[in-house]
Amino acid sequence: MQLTGIFNINVCQNLAGILEFGLYLCLLLHTFKANPAKTDNLKKTQMIKKLASSFFFVFSLLIAYAQNHYIDARVKPAGIMSGHLKMGNPGPSGKEILANSKYITIGGKAVVPVMGEMHFSRYPKEQWEDAILKMKANGINIVACYLFWIYHEEVEGQFDWSGNKDFRGFVKLCQKHGLFVYPRIGPWCHGEVRNGGTPDWILDKKYLTDRSDDPAYQHYVKRWYGEIAGQMKGLLYKDGGPVIGIQLENEYHGGAKGEGHIMWLKQTARRWGMDVPLYTITGWDNASIPKGDEVIPLWGGYPDEPWAANLEKMKDNPNFTFQAPMNDENIGNDLSQKDKKYSADYSHFPYLTCEIGIGNQIAEHRRPVLSPLDGLSIALTKIGSGSNMPGYYVFTGGQNSLGLYTTLEENRDETGYPNEYPDISYDFQAAIRETGELAPSYYQLKKLHYFLNEFGSRLAPMAPVIPQIKNVDSLQYAVRVKDGSGFLFGLNYYRGRIKPEQKNVSFSLKLDKEDLNFPVKPVNIPDSCSFIWPFNFDMDGVLLKYATAQPLCKIEDGNVTNWFFVQSRGISPEFSFDASAIINLEAGRAKVTFSNGRYLVTNLKPGMNEYIRIDRKDGKQQHIWVLSPDEASHAWLFNENGKKQFFISDANLYMNGNQLHVYGNSPRMNIYSLENKLKLDQEGKTIAMRQAGAFTRYTVDVPPVSFKPELKKYNMFDDAQWLKASVSEVNSRNLLNNTLFIKEFNLGNPSSIKSATLYLMNQIPCKIELNGTWVNAMANANQINAIDITGYAHKGENQLILVFPFSDTRAAFAARLEVEYFNTDQVVFNTDQSWLTTGQYTLPSPISTVKGLKAPEVVDAVKVDYDSFRTVHSDWTLAIPDSMPEQLNGLFVHADYTGDKGRCRLGHRLISDNFNNGTSWLIDLKRLGTKAEGQQLRFELFPLQPGYKIYFEKTPAKEETGRTNIKDIQFIPEYQVNLSVN
Repeated sequence: MQLTGIFNINVCQNLAGILEFGLYLCLLLHTFKANPAKTDNLKKTQMIKKLASSFFFVFSLLIAYAQNHYIDARVKPAGIMSGHLKMGNPGPSGKEILANSKYITIGGKAVVPVMGEMHFSRYPKEQWEDAILKMKANGINIVACYLFWIYHEEVEGQFDWSGNKDFRGFVKLCQKHGLFVYPRIGPWCHGEVRNGGTPDWILDKKYLTDRSDDPAYQHYVKRWYGEIAGQMKGLLYKDGGPVIGIQLENEYHGGAKGEGHIMWLKQTARRWGMDVPLYTITGWDNASIPKGDEVIPLWGGYPDEPWAANLEKMKDNPNFTFQAPMNDENIGNDLSQKDKKYSADYSHFPYLTCEIGIGNQIAEHRRPVLSPLDGLSIALTKIGSGSNMPGYYVFTGGQNSLGLYTTLEENRDETGYPNEYPDISYDFQAAIRETGELAPSYYQLKKLHYFLNEFGSRLAPMAPVIPQIKNVDSLQYAVRVKDGSGFLFGLNYYRGRIKPEQKNVSFSLKLDKEDLNFPVKPVNIPDSCSFIWPFNFDMDGVLLKYATAQPLCKIEDGNVTNWFFVQSRGISPEFSFDASAIINLEAGRAKVTFSNGRYLVTNLKPGMNEYIRIDRKDGKQQHIWVLSPDEASHAWLFNENGKKQFFISDANLYMNGNQLHVYGNSPRMNIYSLENKLKLDQEGKTIAMRQAGAFTRYTVDVPPVSFKPELKKYNMFDDAQWLKASVSEVNSRNLLNNTLFIKEFNLGNPSSIKSATLYLMNQIPCKIELNGTWVNAMANANQINAIDITGYAHKGENQLILVFPFSDTRAAFAARLEVEYFNTDQVVFNTDQSWLTTGQYTLPSPISTVKGLKAPEVVDAVKVDYDSFRTVHSDWTLAIPDSMPEQLNGLFVHADYTGDKGRCRLGHRLISDNFNNGTSWLIDLKRLGTKAEGQQLRFELFPLQPGYKIYFEKTPAKEETGRTNIKDIQFIPEYQVNLSVN
């Protein structure tokens, strides 16, 4: 038998009885063997042999499969320290936000808030509200956000708080919808941003040391903090605003030596008036935590390590186990400088997190694919281990802004940072994707967050009990308990492994006043199962002794209180109630038994059609519903204007005031409500109601739309005109003459030129001059020439001259000049009638002029063997629909392709990019606005090179190396409708 800790006494006594019986049989058998004459007959001996054999077989099965996990939960909670943390103004009377050594309180009530990060500057301003409401609908209470210094002061002394950078507007929008805001103000943030968010001009200064007490650096930080303070004026919690805290710096690895710098940052923030209830820093990896309880360290954990400098699968990740230590030592180890002698005392601080990874960013050298269960599992283990705030990085993905001069992502080539990330995409495989689409992880986390929103005040004071379970293939579990009441946390999931099914599992809790053994019938716990099971759970006077289902929420409806639970994956729910407050209990087709003052409900089928009905002695009723995992994923809990509303829908929902926003991929959307009198109006017309068991069903239909993608392979000279390069006659007088083509073009972008390439397909050999200098490369005839002219091109006006010797053999050419800047802008000049031509004997030079220029002669296109030319990338075009119907919330492109990377452009702008990890590339067309309607997107795909050094979780097939192709591309409509709730 696999046991954890000490044997439960009852179980041990049963086993001892079985063992005693077995030993008796063995002794009896031995007696018969030794004295066969004393036996009545041979049949008795054979019978006893069979009985003994059967016993040992059954006993061996018990040893192999029964798992009774014993937990001594007689916890004497450590004293809670309060008033010692030197924080700021806690806020208005009756609403004070305070932190003690264990948890946060609001107005004196313990809470377990849920914090999700969204970078407003990485998300379109016109879609901020949509994303904020999606976060709120998921149970997020606090929106964290980085302020990237380089985004707001890319040019020294020129601050930009406009458009997507409108921090004040973002904070006010969160306030409008009742969400707190937690800015992470740096000055260094990391966040996979260029220089960690430090502007280039800071690092360009010769006599300045960044992230230090250097006086020049401090001068600029004070100015930066002053700008932030101005943006938040009147919006701090003390003033009735939503800003409840500030994170100083990020991942500061200075140890004891850096404590003074963190204190200086806090003092500077306070001098500028940033007086807030909470001041925090990241606590991992040799963090500098000033003495005197001046800041609270926050923690985290990620499912994978895209920053790891290796190409190996991550095998060991303690974040998928319950453990007492707060710190994930792996976070940020790409930039760490550890001081092993430094260790802070964390006992004064509550265990709060700020960086639980729902996903990870895709790096050039590591391409993980995250499971919907990864973020949930890590959050579960942290909470089960005593954490009282899950904080997610990031909850909402986004896209990097493009700077005036450079891209703004972390990269190796330009900044020396250890990782290379996409220029644009900061999807992070987050719960809300960079396009605004909801990921499968969104629905998994929602169930946990509703539980914390509803029952966090009970959970917060509970102490953790964490058994030492070293084998990761074993069931991982822990208990949070206070005064004999609590929650059992369980996890049978470990990223990258298929966990064995845990057979015949039961638990024995040793509590202060009782031993609690459950479930009555041991359960099999499958792989990928997680749960939070309550015990001694007060349900408004009715005591739930235990349940093998997870609490979700509580909804009052007149004289009836509805309690919703979620079935744990693959496990039949079992409920045990103390009968002292109950007059009657019914459970439909489920089995109800009564014994020793308790009702036991088993064989309960999860779903919307059955519930447990409890008639209480005070005359009130309670209905206990157990939703299937899928139904719970589609459950929605709102609390607008002090009124709770609960829906189940096959569409997605959020509330905006009294408007119910319904959206999804199907034009038919069903909404179920327990409230029979609820009216849903669409444009003034009440939607018909139909009874669906105890629920009321509302059905909304919107006109369906269908878009068929028009995808075309784009060849290099598809947009170029072919120009005649030959002359009508060659004779002795013009034999040595040349045909010149001159193209004047301006490269006036603020950014510097990153690359310039001239592609030529010419039927006559050609010499090239750019800006008065002959290019050291010849364009050979009858082939595609790719000529690097980066060193010859410059910003401003440029002059390109192509020189062809006179030839009366019919000949033409086409050219494409591509110039890309460090900010990803691209300009393309194809041959057309602006490429003026003339013929003359003398070659052009910087001191000579070309005369007699005229428009070129356009001729029929020449057949080109594109397949034989190995380009750096291959291109496709996709036609964008002419208009976007009003019933669409979004129109998304989902593309699956062969290749290493992809880039997508609309005109000269890069609008999306992707590092291929074997999952679909997502693009939101509606986000592009009317300027994109009827236009074309151009996809550039770059092949995997032989010998690539990339860790793929989904390894590409060998034949895909060196090749590119769009395997599948789809338009995915997302329908929407707004309903008035009355």
